[in-house]
Amino acid sequence: MTLVRPWQRSDLPEIQQVAWDTWEYAYGKFIPEADRREFHTAYYALDKLKRLFDSKLVDGCVAVADDQIVGYSKTHWNGEKGQFFITSLYVLPEFQKLRLGKQMLEFGIDNAKKLGANRVWLGVMIENKLAIQWYIRQGFVFIENRPFTIGKTTIDDLIGYKQI
Repeated sequence: MTLVRPWQRSDLPEIQQVAWDTWEYAYGKFIPEADRREFHTAYYALDKLKRLFDSKLVDGCVAVADDQIVGYSKTHWNGEKGQFFITSLYVLPEFQKLRLGKQMLEFGIDNAKKLGANRVWLGVMIENKLAIQWYIRQGFVFIENRPFTIGKTTIDDLIGYKQI
């Protein structure tokens, strides 16, 4: 059985692991492991995740299959600009194609609507072609490139949105 539910503080260690495990699949061909590890240590340390979890501007959900967290998504609301961002959306490769990513995307979109947003924004590394294709199928339009740095590697990030 699979389901998507709001994240809980007790999920954070599994979220940390899902992030690491999915990065090899998504980024391993174009970002060296040392750079991925440096970024993961900086942004996915448990104390950092706990601060994000406690923030009123950040929300998240997890995808669960067979009582195991196999994906997660994190969102951020920028109330000053009225922009809603999906900052992370990862599903372990062996659990992709089960519509879990779509369900987590809809979870974020529902939250954006509750906040009065009319668009959902995100960034996808230009080399992550499978993710770009998936987001286009979900209705996202990419409008600009911005540099994104992980460790010592800088790569273009496609910035896009979906009208909601």
